Order: sequence, then C-alpha cells, then structure tokens
Amino acid sequence: MMKRVCLVAPGELPVPATQGGAVETLITTLVKQNEINGDMELTVAASRDKKSELEASFFKKTHFIYVPTAKSIKRFLIKCIQFAWDKLGLNHSVPLNTPFQREAAKLINPEEYDIIVMEGGMFEPTALYRKRYGDKLWYHLHGVPEAPFKCLGYKTVISVSEFAKKNWLQYCDEDTTHSVRVAHNGIDISKFQRGFTEDDRKAIRARFGFAPDDFVALYCGRIIEVKGVLELLKAIQRIDDDHVKLMVVGSPDFAKSSRTPYLNKVQSLVDELGDRVAFTGYVPNDQVYQYSKSADVQVVPSLWEDAAPTVCMEAMAAGLPLLVTRSGGIQEYTTPECAVIVEKDERIIDSLADALRELNGDSRRLESMSQAALLHSRKFTEESFYREFVETIDE
Repeated sequence: MMKRVCLVAPGELPVPATQGGAVETLITTLVKQNEINGDMELTVAASRDKKSELEASFFKKTHFIYVPTAKSIKRFLIKCIQFAWDKLGLNHSVPLNTPFQREAAKLINPEEYDIIVMEGGMFEPTALYRKRYGDKLWYHLHGVPEAPFKCLGYKTVISVSEFAKKNWLQYCDEDTTHSVRVAHNGIDISKFQRGFTEDDRKAIRARFGFAPDDFVALYCGRIIEVKGVLELLKAIQRIDDDHVKLMVVGSPDFAKSSRTPYLNKVQSLVDELGDRVAFTGYVPNDQVYQYSKSADVQVVPSLWEDAAPTVCMEAMAAGLPLLVTRSGGIQEYTTPECAVIVEKDERIIDSLADALRELNGDSRRLESMSQAALLHSRKFTEESFYREFVETIDE
C-alpha cells in the first residue's frame, strides 16, 4: 500500500522551484518523478506564489497546500519574539515556529498522512509539531550539525549524505533513539548536457569580454560568507596571469537577490579586479548550463561543512572539472579523478590559486577530469534520488 507523504517546504521560497533554492528544487524533483512512477500519495506544503501555483496545476499525482502569508503585523510580532528568543539563547532548547510553519500546521491534517517530512529548518521540531504530528513526524537533513543539540520528536531522519548522518549521530543529544537513513541527492543531468557548440561557447565568453583561449573558472551558488566567494576572488587576484578569469553566478538568496554587507564586499573586489571577473547575479537553474559549458573548471570553495552541494553534481553533469575544498559530503559526491581537493584552512587562498595555476594549460588533465565527471554524474540522477527516497520511506 502506498504511503501518504506530506513534504513541508522551508517556506522561504515556493514549490515548484520557480525562484530557485536547493531544497525547493529537490522537492520539485520528487514531485516530477512521482508523476512518472506514482509510488507515493504525495502532498507538498509550500508558500503561496502565483507562478508556482500555475506550474503545480499540471501535476496530477501531487496535492499542493499553498500556505497564505501571515499578515504583516503578525510577522513583525513573531520576528520580535524570535529576536528576543535568540538573544536569550533559547532557540536551541525551545525552538519557535516560523510564521510559515505556524500557518502550515493549521492546514496539514495529521489524520490524512502516514509520514510528514520537515524539509530542513531547525534540527529539533517545535512543541506545536511534536504535539500535532507525533510519531508521524520525520526530518530531511540538508545541513551538517557541528555542535551538540537536543532533538526530541522525530521518528526518522533522512540525511543527504553519510557525512551529515555521522555528524547528526555524533551531536544529537536525546534519550530516545530514532532511525537515521541516507538518500543521496540527484539532479536532472540532461539539463546540463544540452547541445552547446564552440560558437555558443565563444558567444558567452565574448559577452563578458573573455577570449576563447582564456582559462575561465566558474563559481555558481549563493553569495554568502560560508561559500568562500571572497577567498576565491582573492585567489584570482594572486594569480599573475591576465588570461585566468572568473565567472561568478549567483546571489545571496536566489531569485530574491537581496543586498547584503557580504555581497557589497564581493562586488567591491569584483570591481577592483575589473575585466578579469564577470558577475552575473542570479541565473535561473535551467540557464546555468550555458555558463558551465563556457568555463574550463568549476570551483566550490566552501568554508563550512557542506552536506551535499548540488552545484558539484551539476558541474559533473556538464563535464566540468572541479576544484573543491575538503568539506562535508562533497567528497562523497565527487571523486579524485574529477575533482582537485584543497584544505579549507588558513592557506585556502594560496591553495586555490596554486590549484588554478596547475590546471591552467594542462589540457590533457582537464580532458581526463571532464570525462571522469561525466561518468560519475550518472550516479546522481533525479531517478536515483527518487528511488532512494521511496526506499527510505518504505523501510
């Protein structure tokens, strides 16, 4: 008998993922694959958005609960309470519901589901969710715990990597035991393997003033401190070769593209580097392949423990060699044959610069890494992610 499953999105961005978002894209993948395979009676609770609601109308095997935005005065009051809670250091011991979670709980009837999966968010469920959903409440772990925390209330945790699972088991402090299972992420690899000619490649490069024979590194992701964007820019700055260029694709919060102090620092260094760096801002995921196909290497300079960055899978699917830090689940999703690894320590800027110098001009190595990346990307498809997820909930 099919399981009745409700996925509760984080609530910041809509589903289907019309505004980007790694977690929202993964939820959308499950929806798309369930439309083909129909292994779950699937429901998704997400924030209200007109474009996403229109896309959702084409899915026949998934029910969508669109949660209305709380009134502005209510959101303001909740933010004030959250601020005070954080200042008092209480959020780790007594987590509060976000406005989205509070409204979603009113619409998600526990009697209608076998499993209710919180997609990300606080490691510990709030009292409201524990009381309302009991042993039906699951958690999909998209991050990596790095400090002790208490977690009372989840029946099962689905982790996106063995690394994240290990950290959860290491730091989770609870009296009762729960199951922790792994379902690796996957992407639509065909999206990054579309036809792209040499003329297309030259045209993208010319748009940014890059020459056909320039060595172009690509950064694609959020422009936030833990992603190491400033360190990568400083590495480019230390390479005394004007033919080494960088494309930076992304924004602090996907399509919302907010202005932040960190973004201002990045923009300042981009301006200082002049024609050696192109900064595109947010690019919809279905257009990213153009930039991937125009680059020579993709850099993932994470400074934190990255659980399972989808950009690694996307780069491999596009046939791009990778330069990555030794971080979280990255090594679980890549191999030494397709990714150069540097330590995320005090020498990271020099290490990135040295690695880029070594790769620049080594066409034989780059081609070998490219072929290895294409081959390895086949392990992380939408179909494999869906299959592992379904097997996990059926165990």
